Amino acid sequence: MAYGVNIHYEILGRRGSGWTILDVKKDRESATQMAETLWKTRQYSGVRVLKESFDKSENDITSVEIYARGSNRKKSKYDETGTISPCLTPDDLYSHDGRRSIWDLMHASLAEWRITPTELLHSLDHYYKLYNAGTRLQNAVQRTAVAFESEEGSIQERMRKIYKVIDVSIDIMKSTKDSIPSLETGRLAPLITDLQDKPNKKFLLTCSIVEYLRPAVTLSDKIGRIIIFLTADRPQWVMEILDQLISEFLMHEQVLVQLMGEKEDRGAFMMELAYFQKGELNLMGEDETSPRFSEEVLRLNGFLAENHLPRSAYVLMERLKHEIEAPKPIGSTSLTLQLKALAALGQALEGLHTDLHTLDHAMDALRARAGRLINSQSIAEMLANFQNPVDQVNSLLDLEAVTVGDSNKRVVANFILPILSRPEYESIFMGLDSNPTQRMTDLVQLQKRVLNAELSEMYKRKIASKLDQFCQTILDNTQILKKIHQLDISLQDKSRKILLMLADGYFTSGSCRESAEQHVRVYMRQPGFTEGLITGMGRKQAEAELLAFRDLLEKAAIHAQDGDDESELESGINQDEPSPAEDGLTT
Repeated sequence: MAYGVNIHYEILGRRGSGWTILDVKKDRESATQMAETLWKTRQYSGVRVLKESFDKSENDITSVEIYARGSNRKKSKYDETGTISPCLTPDDLYSHDGRRSIWDLMHASLAEWRITPTELLHSLDHYYKLYNAGTRLQNAVQRTAVAFESEEGSIQERMRKIYKVIDVSIDIMKSTKDSIPSLETGRLAPLITDLQDKPNKKFLLTCSIVEYLRPAVTLSDKIGRIIIFLTADRPQWVMEILDQLISEFLMHEQVLVQLMGEKEDRGAFMMELAYFQKGELNLMGEDETSPRFSEEVLRLNGFLAENHLPRSAYVLMERLKHEIEAPKPIGSTSLTLQLKALAALGQALEGLHTDLHTLDHAMDALRARAGRLINSQSIAEMLANFQNPVDQVNSLLDLEAVTVGDSNKRVVANFILPILSRPEYESIFMGLDSNPTQRMTDLVQLQKRVLNAELSEMYKRKIASKLDQFCQTILDNTQILKKIHQLDISLQDKSRKILLMLADGYFTSGSCRESAEQHVRVYMRQPGFTEGLITGMGRKQAEAELLAFRDLLEKAAIHAQDGDDESELESGINQDEPSPAEDGLTT
């Protein structure tokens, strides 16, 4: 422990999607040894150790990960966005990576012409349009050649290789132009039967579908024509073609908005997208045939639910991450409401996904967005709306409750201790500005919220202790317990008054509650305490009185201590205990 710095180590284990604090150690070696032992048990998918440091002079808590095992993330087989894959053969050009690279290189032109990479690769008309569009093709080839760093030779030589691949692909389209079957009637099944035994069936069927789409004016019309082709009995190779086309149409930003309807509340749109991506729109609390979802969306939802459209599902997840990361308000300009929308989305994702790797990537996006929302300026602007420091701390706890990510929660929590430590706020926290006993209940509520918050043990302990200090100061200043003791009433009535205050939440956990609880215990241990509760009562009335007093003890959370006999504690019978005066109660 450095001067003025308090340090401990938290061991956390992961089961499912969440992390739980398993233990807290004071030294690094024992913490890492315990973590290693826990990891070897294979009971947890991940184990880590956090070093928590509290700087008393700065009222600041920092957290550093010093040990981690497990929860390694696997890259999705579809996750190649942003990486240009040079194509050395026509097969490379027509591969998934090749089509993805075409989108990355030319998505602006594809959006302008309302086509997809697959349409560009399977239609001479689309290719000629690109060829005659100035330097667009040249720029795409040049960018690919520059990215082709592992290949020997100059950029010009690499460009020539790429152009050669394009020329071969054009020759293939020209040679098969007359053999492409017609889909003019829109009946796919006969076409599949005719092509079933052909070696180039996938190419021919794709060309046929692309030609069938050409008269459609809008992207939503095109994807609608493809969705109609989805049936449960399609061969796998046909479903792969349809999935590829649907996924490419979904990459056009406006298509999803057209399918699902434009919404002012982006939080609601993202929530629907999360359920749609998993094919679980029926879990959103409404009937699956609700008119707010079109028949096309519901049809897609069904096939997504059966995992028949993996590429489309991937594109939808990427779109969800894009929506999360977009620098636009999420349904509201309120910081707390935006974070609440992110938290609700996170809870939905955790319920939808059993694949931790997919979930982790989505949650990373949520945590990053929350981190951008939470900063000194945004929190200062929020706190400026509250003059009372009690309200400020409550607003920060409201914020923490809806904040995604442990590191973001720490940022929020780091604003609480400075508020509790500001000299100009001390009189308010000590109740000098209002009714002191009312302030005690405020402190109790704050402390309960802190202890129930998803914060590290160090945060909870430091903040809870500070609140207890304020409550103890009020207790000392008001002399509440001494005044109760000096009242000219029975010990039983004195006990009831303190128990009622305990039950109603006037004492924070710590020294403040211990003081009140000790007074009750001393009273109850006086000779004849139980008899005093029921003096002059009949049997039934006495039983009711004893039961009522026991209920009051439970409400006040008074329990037997080590060494106490619980029946004696409840009855107050203990002849050997000193009287309040002898115990120092009146001093």
